[in-house]
Amino acid sequence: MPFGRSMLAACLVTALITGMLMFIHPHEAAPVLRDMTNTQAVEKRLSNTNLVDWLLTLSLHAKVKRVDWSSPTLSLDLIIPSDETLDDEAVRTLMKDAEQIWQMSFIQLSNVDRVLLRVGELPQSAETGVFERSESQSRGGYRLLLAADVRRTDRWVGLGEEGWHGISNAETDSYWRNRLRLSFTPLWQSKRNAAFIDQQQ
Repeated sequence: MPFGRSMLAACLVTALITGMLMFIHPHEAAPVLRDMTNTQAVEKRLSNTNLVDWLLTLSLHAKVKRVDWSSPTLSLDLIIPSDETLDDEAVRTLMKDAEQIWQMSFIQLSNVDRVLLRVGELPQSAETGVFERSESQSRGGYRLLLAADVRRTDRWVGLGEEGWHGISNAETDSYWRNRLRLSFTPLWQSKRNAAFIDQQQ
């Protein structure tokens, strides 16, 4: 009889503890689950408020001269110093900058449908930080090197990062030049020729 009472007491205690755990655990987990749900539900959208924050997450070699967000089009002007040699490594670095911007726009963000990107050169005199001096200070001496126009509706964009392999060779790959709607100025060609000659010496 005492054994039966002990078993009954043990069962009651076990049931009580189990009930408490079932009651406490969802209560403690609720805020965590709610935060996870909210995080997944948050749509990553570009706005004038978070535009600079997004740009600062990128590790760009080139500096930002101008940026304009006119939904759904993002326009950026990047610049490099005019005395920078446009050798193969420099070109690959520029294309990596561009690829970062395109991936941010079309993979990380949901409301950018078009990216107009230009790269130019300026004398290095007063460049500081990620951004170049103001438009009025840097207007003189700016010369365009290349331009690109990429759109979310382009079929390859929807393939994600796996379908983006080869962008770094876009200058010499006609397939990628067409995809990116890349155009190069005579200045670009001149600087590339000069870099090629230097590499041969």
